[in-house]
Amino acid sequence: MFREIKKRKIILDYRKPYTDEAIRLINEINQVDWIFTSMRLDGSNISRDNVQRIVKGEFVVDVKVNDHSTITNYQEAIRYTYSIVGMKAELDEKDLFNYYKILSNNETQGYRRTNPILLSLDYNPPHPSEIEEQMELLFQWIRENDFQNNPILKAAYLHNKIIEIYPYESYSESIARMAMYSELIINGYPPVLLNLSESEYYDAIRSYLKKEKIQPMYNPLERAVYNKLEVMMQLTADQA
Repeated sequence: MFREIKKRKIILDYRKPYTDEAIRLINEINQVDWIFTSMRLDGSNISRDNVQRIVKGEFVVDVKVNDHSTITNYQEAIRYTYSIVGMKAELDEKDLFNYYKILSNNETQGYRRTNPILLSLDYNPPHPSEIEEQMELLFQWIRENDFQNNPILKAAYLHNKIIEIYPYESYSESIARMAMYSELIINGYPPVLLNLSESEYYDAIRSYLKKEKIQPMYNPLERAVYNKLEVMMQLTADQA
């Protein structure tokens, strides 16, 4: 499927610049898909329609105030992502700490100091004393690996590796997804609607943590990228 994805990306690149209306629609869909996916995998039961309404500036009475606040935080994190695109080839430690700061409402920056048992993953992450070294190895890995020029595969690995380290007291899964989407965007691919339930998501992570299987995370991500490019092809069809 990745070959077909690359073909569609080339076609879409040739269609640029898109019309203002196509850009507006694509940006809105991308933002809503990104936030809705992350909130659903965070355990929220908010609907995509309500995410879209809030993104457009509406206060939805039936949605919890906390969910409104979370959407605002994700919007800020997304803005930060696009602000660094074009300025760097890879994420670094500062970027991940900035995501943590945004999503946690300015909690003190720093790696976790506790040693939790992650019941949802049936997993014990590295001891806090090991995190800094593990993160240094992660950033070295980011710089040195491109997985045969497949940024989707790299994004899936990046997501899983961050969760494997579990570097922060909270929001490690959310930050892993931010990094995953950022890796796609830095390489010219859009954020996507990831078609995984919360339980399927954690099953995919467990498969990696216990058996080093990347396909349960990669396959849905690859399919989601393909689907998003298909939507973009439709929205820019008049520019063919």
